[in-house]
Amino acid sequence: MKVSINTAVFLDDLQAHVSQFTCLQRLSASAIDAIEVRGEFFQPATKASELHKIDQLCQQQNWQFYYSVPEELFQGSTVNSQLTTYLKMAQENHIKSLKFSLGDCQQISPATLAALQQQLAATKVKVTIENQPNENATLANLEQRLAWLKAAQSSLGYTFDAGNWCWVATEPLTAFTKVQAAISVFHLKAIQNKDTVLLTAKPANWQKMLAQLQSSVPVFLEYAIPNEQLNQQIDLVNQLLQQRQATL
Repeated sequence: MKVSINTAVFLDDLQAHVSQFTCLQRLSASAIDAIEVRGEFFQPATKASELHKIDQLCQQQNWQFYYSVPEELFQGSTVNSQLTTYLKMAQENHIKSLKFSLGDCQQISPATLAALQQQLAATKVKVTIENQPNENATLANLEQRLAWLKAAQSSLGYTFDAGNWCWVATEPLTAFTKVQAAISVFHLKAIQNKDTVLLTAKPANWQKMLAQLQSSVPVFLEYAIPNEQLNQQIDLVNQLLQQRQATL
């Protein structure tokens, strides 16, 4: 396995209105397995054509295609009304997985959850929920929600965001040890003083988490990286993933 890239690594360019497709073209020689685009950085008028171009790029590069939806899946007593639209978009563009924020699911009825499961079972697109930097995803709440989904035999996956824990006063490694078995996608970042920083080669908690992570779980870099340092960060994580594979 090689590391994967969320387009958050190009944050400065995206905020300057450089397209995600243009940014992703720079990765053509990089040792990565997948890319994840972010819905909030598409322009409505050009989104469909840009997704098509990214789909073609992924097929040319043999990358898996992931999509981060900037919305919550659970919204009070209902499921996001746009889920069907997003699933259709994903199917049309060979997107493997959609990621939503968890949201508030305390009022979701068994019937609503069953209907969601029926919808998920009818598609090959994987849908995951992500821990948020708010009260919906404190460690205690998330553990309860993941147990609830497991008991309901839901096929929803779980994207572990290493950075978001810092906003709910929880050490990422502590959270990781509690929810490790449920993780299906891993968003990797390091936080200092509530800001992302570059990964370093010295022993750190991010390395401990990756060493224990199931080898089948994709690892995405998801923090702003200066263009001239991106390949160094990719190589750093790939070295650790290769070392982990060698010990299996």
